Amino acid sequence: MKVNSMRCKLCHGEMALCSLEAMAGEEHGVRMSIEGMPAMQCARGHRRFVAPDFAVKLMQALVAEDKLVPLEPAAEKGLLRKQYCCPACGRPLEGGGSVEAKRVLQLNGLEAFGVQVELPKLRCASCGRESVPPEKAVVDDLMKASANAFRSAQVEPI
Repeated sequence: MKVNSMRCKLCHGEMALCSLEAMAGEEHGVRMSIEGMPAMQCARGHRRFVAPDFAVKLMQALVAEDKLVPLEPAAEKGLLRKQYCCPACGRPLEGGGSVEAKRVLQLNGLEAFGVQVELPKLRCASCGRESVPPEKAVVDDLMKASANAFRSAQVEPI
């Protein structure tokens, strides 16, 4: 990933690499907090990603390991009205708190930064097994939560 050294698109000022304060975003109960993320910033405070593919690389690094959290993903049933079901017994799941994951990411030589993810925890009333939403739903919600976090910190794409 090549660091972007272009001038600011809003004020044409010179951009410099900086670490941002904590930012957070949420989507469907999936929360993402990012602390110390590297970004480019001009003297007037306009911010943007350090590279055009930074958000993609962030998501890839976050879900690169086998499991983001130690719980198994729920099964999904239904065509029109989707319902999360227990992966063990197939019974419908109920909400039951949340589970956290913390990662320290370092992307292509940039300074390391912390990412904390909180996922909704689902519990089976029949067998007591705990799960998280299916992987596809979690990744989709993580992308939207990260976009909300970037928006809250006023970080613009290139």
